[in-house]
Amino acid sequence: MSVRILPAAVAAFFGCGLASAAAADLTIVIDGLRSDRGEVKLCVFSAETSNKAVFPDCVTGRPVKQGSAIIRGGRVVVTYSGLKPGVYAVASIHDENGDGKLDTNIVGIPTEGIGVSNNPMLYGKPEFAKSAFEIAGDTRVAITAKYFF
Repeated sequence: MSVRILPAAVAAFFGCGLASAAAADLTIVIDGLRSDRGEVKLCVFSAETSNKAVFPDCVTGRPVKQGSAIIRGGRVVVTYSGLKPGVYAVASIHDENGDGKLDTNIVGIPTEGIGVSNNPMLYGKPEFAKSAFEIAGDTRVAITAKYFF
């Protein structure tokens, strides 16, 4: 009787292991925030399902994960679970005044902090391709907040 149960138990064990290996955790660390005021808004975009053309717009970009985080000591650490292997990009804003949006000046330059994965030089709207990274297992991404004013 135990011989019949053992193969079933082994198959169940390995089956569960394979299922969990497909999903990964993404840990996002954002440093360089100039204050602990407000919160950080985050969006995770997928090359497969998000609208890459409008990256980093979290409203029309169809991010696969999004949320807010409280800032402690000029830093935020957030983990999103259950991401499929693939290509992703992260966008963030430091919403210092808590109005839920990125504030800009009269010519459209952000007056609050922004950040995207890979920390590319920003001379205008960030591009998905320059911010993209691959998830093939648990992944950690470091972002440095940028301020223009």
